[in-house]
Amino acid sequence: MTNYSGSKCPSCQGTFFETVVESPTNSNYKLQFVRCSSCKTVIGVLEYFNVGALVEKILLKLGIN
Repeated sequence: MTNYSGSKCPSCQGTFFETVVESPTNSNYKLQFVRCSSCKTVIGVLEYFNVGALVEKILLKLGIN
């Protein structure tokens, strides 16, 4: 992935990042971790599901615009 923002890993100064889906120990939910592709330092965490997209699907099924 091209890094247009110039972001750098705080640990190794790498400029390439990836997302990885994992279930933390003793967790009932999956999380999506944003981490450095080089050293694997986690720099952010996202929800596994896109809540906005799920709500939109529900609204469409209910016929609500």
